[in-house]
Amino acid sequence: MSTSEADVRARLEADAGEVFGSDLKAHLDRDVVVVVAPGASLLDCAMAVATDDAAAVSAWLADGTLRRPSDEERDAWRADATRRWLAVVVRPFVLAQELHD
Repeated sequence: MSTSEADVRARLEADAGEVFGSDLKAHLDRDVVVVVAPGASLLDCAMAVATDDAAAVSAWLADGTLRRPSDEERDAWRADATRRWLAVVVRPFVLAQELHD
């Protein structure tokens, strides 16, 4: 990993954090939320998006590791402000992974 890639990863790690569904509402309204599948690394996915790793992002979109939420999911998430997510902004997107207890 180059120094600049290490810097990008460090920034993403620092910026990633737990949010509630209510925190995602504006991003859902702008249609910029990308869901990261359970078990996948949010930071690895964010790093691929941030560094324009088209091969990795395309593969993850194809296999469902990364995806856009359905209209039904968006409605359910807006209705449940207490649902918790791990999220990170990779402009213009917000990558979010649901947290389960």
